[in-house]
Amino acid sequence: MAWRFFTAGGVVRVAAPTIFTNEAARDTAIPAPTEGMRAYLTAPTVPAATGVTTAVPLGVQTIYNGFVWVCTTPVGAGSDTDGTSASTSYVSTLTSDTVEVSVTLVTGTTARIEYNSTARSSNDGAELGISVAVSLATTLAASNNNGALPQAPGANRDLISSRSFILTGLTAGTNKFLLSYRTSAGTITYKSRSFIVTGIA
Repeated sequence: MAWRFFTAGGVVRVAAPTIFTNEAARDTAIPAPTEGMRAYLTAPTVPAATGVTTAVPLGVQTIYNGFVWVCTTPVGAGSDTDGTSASTSYVSTLTSDTVEVSVTLVTGTTARIEYNSTARSSNDGAELGISVAVSLATTLAASNNNGALPQAPGANRDLISSRSFILTGLTAGTNKFLLSYRTSAGTITYKSRSFIVTGIA
């Protein structure tokens, strides 16, 4: 272990945070980044989100993982507008609420996904399926493997469900994460949905 000694009363200088306006300014200033470098962007062009409500931060923290600058700041989206579906396969829009709930940001090969919903089904015991599809750098269809499949506790009774997990197998780069929905029977009504994605370097 190397030791460094300082004179009493001396000044220890700490490097200031690396702050840039956007990705282009960062990449111009750091043309050959090394793994572990961090940079804060005050007006990034990515991330983005769609939904009735969105939570896209004005500034984001990024870290270079050896391949891409990963956004490690959480980005969110959601909707409190009622929407229905009778589809038994995953769809990304609902009747009466046609706005997709999505988050776009730069990730490494993994990302943390968090979502929750309040929903009801016309059929007792039907699955209130909610999952995530990924596009752009990664192509991943919504499936039960990365979804939640709670069963309706009764006909037309509200059920609150949530899931938080690490999604692996992504292609590093700009990825779009999209909430998707399905039911096993009857008609499902989503009353609220919220969605948060965080890049993992």
